[in-house]
Amino acid sequence: MDGLVVGRRGMEHQLKAARTNRRILLLAFVVLGSSVTFSHLPASRARRRFWLAIPLLSAPAWAEERMRSFKKVDSVINSYTENAGVAGQNNQQVAAYADLGEGLKAATIYKPKADTNEAARTVQNGDVVTVDLIGYLTGWNGNIFVRTQDKSGYSEKPVTFKVGSGDAIPGLDRGVVGMLKGEKRRLVIPPALGYPRPCTEEQLGKPGAIPDPRESASGSGEPWELRNRLLNGVLNNARDDTLVIDVKIDRIS
Repeated sequence: MDGLVVGRRGMEHQLKAARTNRRILLLAFVVLGSSVTFSHLPASRARRRFWLAIPLLSAPAWAEERMRSFKKVDSVINSYTENAGVAGQNNQQVAAYADLGEGLKAATIYKPKADTNEAARTVQNGDVVTVDLIGYLTGWNGNIFVRTQDKSGYSEKPVTFKVGSGDAIPGLDRGVVGMLKGEKRRLVIPPALGYPRPCTEEQLGKPGAIPDPRESASGSGEPWELRNRLLNGVLNNARDDTLVIDVKIDRIS
């Protein structure tokens, strides 16, 4: 909203200046006369000066039209996440997510029926889990930085880690606790529970920096491109490094 106000003030200033210029030119033409104003110039240059002055006389018209193009809005985008266009991620919706502590939020996307003892088993610290996931950078227009499934949905490069051991980034490590096999959950991971910052390429894929964007499924982008989105685009920049990760539990052991 502040940007809108500043834009309107800038246009009002331009409009006022344009009206002032028009009054000065009209005064020159009416009071002094065009023959006096351009009498010291050759005829061709005088005509050129005259035609160049015409747009200034009509400047208020286009300025007023431009002013009308600024419209007040009823809502304001308050977060990078909402601005990124990641569905189900605006401030109001995130407020309804489960609070897992330290700013970590979670929402269930899909939960299978736990009709057997095996199906009812949930992820606990010490379990080794294999997951499929897709990660978004909210501070980089919602761009994907990691994806384990190809575009057909095939699990090409699933991620395996031991829960509670510090293998995965803290937000993912804590976010899968309590999930069932086959369950899908959306995690909103604050900067403090994400990747180390600053982060180096050598750290990626090692304890505390899993998942590794370079280990994404085909069709997600070149490994160097995904790496750069995370490292250069967010972690080593001044952008918000809140992450959104959609995760599915494939295996618990």
